[in-house]
Amino acid sequence: MKISFLFKLFIVFLVLISGSSVFSYYSLLYEQNELEEPYHFIVEKGESLHHIAARLKEENVINSISVLKVASRLSRKSTSIRAGEYKFPAKSSAKEILDILVSGQFVVRRVTIPEGKTSQQIFDMLLQTSGLTGDLGVPPENGTLLPETYTFSYGIPRSVIVDRMKEGAKKAIDELWETRKPDLPYQTKQEALVMASIIEKETAIPEERPHIASVFVNRLRQGMRLQTDPTVIYAVTNGTMELKRKLTISDLRFQHPFNTYTNKGLPPAPICNPSRDAIFAALNPIESNDIYFVADGTGGHTFSRTFAGHQQNIRSWKRVEAEKRGKGVKTSATAKPAVKKAKSTPHRKRSVKR
Repeated sequence: MKISFLFKLFIVFLVLISGSSVFSYYSLLYEQNELEEPYHFIVEKGESLHHIAARLKEENVINSISVLKVASRLSRKSTSIRAGEYKFPAKSSAKEILDILVSGQFVVRRVTIPEGKTSQQIFDMLLQTSGLTGDLGVPPENGTLLPETYTFSYGIPRSVIVDRMKEGAKKAIDELWETRKPDLPYQTKQEALVMASIIEKETAIPEERPHIASVFVNRLRQGMRLQTDPTVIYAVTNGTMELKRKLTISDLRFQHPFNTYTNKGLPPAPICNPSRDAIFAALNPIESNDIYFVADGTGGHTFSRTFAGHQQNIRSWKRVEAEKRGKGVKTSATAKPAVKKAKSTPHRKRSVKR
């Protein structure tokens, strides 16, 4: 009788102890951390659950290593955590963190490739983009990479982004080639990309691209030189398009296959990687008789059919620039966000002259 009573008392004690442990476990599992901002956390490839939990505890993301480990094992999800980058909300609990870790919902990163960059410039950007891995070899030819915003997860090889850019560029020219107007003065997709690359560097205003295209198409049809400054910049910078000074008269006379002041027709290859919109403009120029354009002082251009009209537009541009200087307004390309830096040739008035 006495033994039976002591045994029952022991059982009651175990139940109480067990209940207390369960209550403590669930309290810690749903207890929020004290972080005030969302927290980014990277799980490395091959990292163990214990090491993940230890780092989370060290960084005050969870309050107990053992609770996260027990919860993971009880839910049979300890092997479901994949390497990658995760984002935990502020004030999140161990339960929320575990759910995020096993969900496989990685943080989406983005890299935006601006329009009009050379392939080398794009590779330089990718090499400086955090979250991407691996080296890159020799950049492909200009015109083979599509400028756009690309999403990726932490740890993706840079070559994957490059492959997607190549696929995007090929798809763009293949699709848009079918929309081209008849009787264009260029017969191949490659020539269309060359024209698109020049259009891209000549204006930062999307609405102007088809008009810029019409000027160059008209000049080609009339056997006139294109005389576009970006091709000169390409020539004198050996293809880097990084000119940190104004173009000079000697630059315009520089003998180079890409210099459209000294050579008729299109350059032998694209001078940058054009956008889809620039490709469309090259293949679908507006109908016009214009063969000249010049900067209007506000980031855009004015167009003309005659040299006399062109000269008048140049005088108007000069007045605008003089007014800016009188008011202390900088007129360099870096002071005008609408104009691309690679086309910083203010003394040339960004014009097609003859």
